[in-house]
Amino acid sequence: MTATISLGADFEHPVSRVWNAFADSDERVQWGVPEGEEMVCDIDEFRPGGAIRARCGSPGVLEFVSTGLYFALAPERHIVTTETLTRHDEILSTAIITWTLTATPAGTRVELVDQVVSFVGQGMIDGHRNGHDICLRQLGEFLSS
Repeated sequence: MTATISLGADFEHPVSRVWNAFADSDERVQWGVPEGEEMVCDIDEFRPGGAIRARCGSPGVLEFVSTGLYFALAPERHIVTTETLTRHDEILSTAIITWTLTATPAGTRVELVDQVVSFVGQGMIDGHRNGHDICLRQLGEFLSS
């Protein structure tokens, strides 16, 4: 099952600040998972060709593993990554995710496009959409705190 998920949000913060919230994995783990869940970045080579590996899910359990690569990074413009999500060595989904940052008169517009393949049905597609929606909302809250 495949889907293309497109979401966007506007932030009243300069592009440099929004970019830094992505580039700094210590910041990203604060806004990058739904409230009540936890994320730990084991590897985060934030550069073109760099690897990323994170564990996330229930605090203390972290039942999901996300692995991928940064394919393209243009500072303060875009981030293109791959992501394969597994649980107990079962591949749940794989995706190409593009984040685009654009300066606006009020701050920054963030556009997200997730081209996802689910190997476990519609629930994973819905989970990608819901997770990204939550991340965008929480990114705004994090930037404003």
